[in-house]
Amino acid sequence: MREMTFFTARLLLPLLVAGCATPHSALKQNLDSPEIIYAIPQSQAFAIAREAILSAAPLCGADGVQIKKINRGDGIRGYEADYRSWFYHFYIPRRLWVVPADGIGASGQQIDGFRFEISYYWALRAENIRLPGGGCQKTLISALHTALEATGTATTVTSLETRPYGEGRGRSFTSD
Repeated sequence: MREMTFFTARLLLPLLVAGCATPHSALKQNLDSPEIIYAIPQSQAFAIAREAILSAAPLCGADGVQIKKINRGDGIRGYEADYRSWFYHFYIPRRLWVVPADGIGASGQQIDGFRFEISYYWALRAENIRLPGGGCQKTLISALHTALEATGTATTVTSLETRPYGEGRGRSFTSD
């Protein structure tokens, strides 16, 4: 019986640790909400994403955060943030994707800019209402939203397409 328990634990542990990554729009309240593009240069989009990660750490009770640049299979780039807290005993990985996008604004004008997605791992997720700020997910979204709203460039679009980095129509974007 003891061997069976050990075998089951060895089988299930990697599955629990691996978890599932679930991407979602970082700033969209629900699926029916309109899409929003922030018409900002590429360098500013990445700077805002990085600063949101850093400013969310102390607000959610993290002792520190490690940030690294990442790429996903479709060429989209962003940051992986590993929030850690010895006091609250958590390790929370988050991925914040900076997605270049084109859309059509309400006036029919072509809008170039960026939208943002966050993905996380369910098995390692430590969202606890007792954590300061409601956890790192809420504080990261709040920090990102605050920084993006301060740009004054939020534009609701009726259509949305992902575009390659550095290729805005009629705008110059710097590379990250």
